[in-house]
Amino acid sequence: MKKNIIITGANGFLGSFYTEFLLKKNRIIALDKKFTNLKKFKTNKNLDLIYCDLSKEKSLNKTISIIKKKKIQIDGLINNAAIDAIPNKGKLKLNQKNWIAEVNVSLFASILLCYEIGNIMKKKKEGSIINIGSDLSVIAPNQKIYKTSFKNYIKPPSYSIIKHGTVGMTKYFASLFASDLIKVNMISPGPIFNNNPKNLVKELKKIIPMQRLGLKEDLKSAINFLMDNENNYITGQNIVIDGGRTII
Repeated sequence: MKKNIIITGANGFLGSFYTEFLLKKNRIIALDKKFTNLKKFKTNKNLDLIYCDLSKEKSLNKTISIIKKKKIQIDGLINNAAIDAIPNKGKLKLNQKNWIAEVNVSLFASILLCYEIGNIMKKKKEGSIINIGSDLSVIAPNQKIYKTSFKNYIKPPSYSIIKHGTVGMTKYFASLFASDLIKVNMISPGPIFNNNPKNLVKELKKIIPMQRLGLKEDLKSAINFLMDNENNYITGQNIVIDGGRTII
């Protein structure tokens, strides 16, 4: 059955992958500031490209208004957009402006969309919201793995804290919308290969029981499963897809 699915950060590495495979059977409403990775799909009638700066509340509210005016019954929402700060060299440099930008994109935008799109879904008493987490939703960064590739760099705390917050956000909206039969879950991928430095790949393999990085394709079945109407009794869950990294 064809669904209408919103994807945030749709032009990114994973966002464009979700868009591509879901577009084969669904209508996708792609939200981002640019669409360079989605150019080849621009003529696809099942793809709506909507400019949205998720770090700006005004832009986000405008986008929500556009979606409401289209009067589309939204069946799915994938909150994928995030800012992953570059590791700092030697010591942490905590910058309030950067923190606010990261929180706005990764948490506030997701919270607002969960609420607004959830209320659209309530009309049909059906829908699936998927928040994208990370292995850092359940563990802290292992700073040792960055030393070989980036020398004394330190992974900032913001990403891990935000992804832990995404777990709480998922549970909150799962509870809020449960009586409306709307499922709210999340997936938390471990490291996904994206032309990473060889030394970093080597270090990551040492701490992943399956001894490899994940591939984009490893996430496909979980997304399809959580979007499936047959899956109607799973909500508030965090599916960790990490090759076993977080179990040891």
